[in-house]
Amino acid sequence: MIVRLALLGGAVLALLSSPASAGTAGSGWTSESNDGYAYVSADRRSITVCDLRDDDRGVDAEYATSLLNIYTVPDPNGPRAGCGTDSTFFSRIDVFKLCVTDGLNRYCHNPIWIKKR
Repeated sequence: MIVRLALLGGAVLALLSSPASAGTAGSGWTSESNDGYAYVSADRRSITVCDLRDDDRGVDAEYATSLLNIYTVPDPNGPRAGCGTDSTFFSRIDVFKLCVTDGLNRYCHNPIWIKKR
């Protein structure tokens, strides 16, 4: 019995002390392109979208929550560089995608699923 407890304690300690990789929930989730990026926080309650260039293209992010609502968060200054943020109160972000627009056409990157439904 003591041997089992010692093995279990060692396994738990090893799991707790191992570092998180960049792609784990501990650091959040990011979708990137040459035009900008969208970032969801590790707690899945906030999203930031940033336009990295002063050009004729703007970026925004679409996201869906655990309460099945769908939202769009834009970079508020259009095609100029800058960031926009949004957050949830009761729900968590389950999926998001980065989109780029030139005013006429809109292209969205593949969605990033944080939690499968």
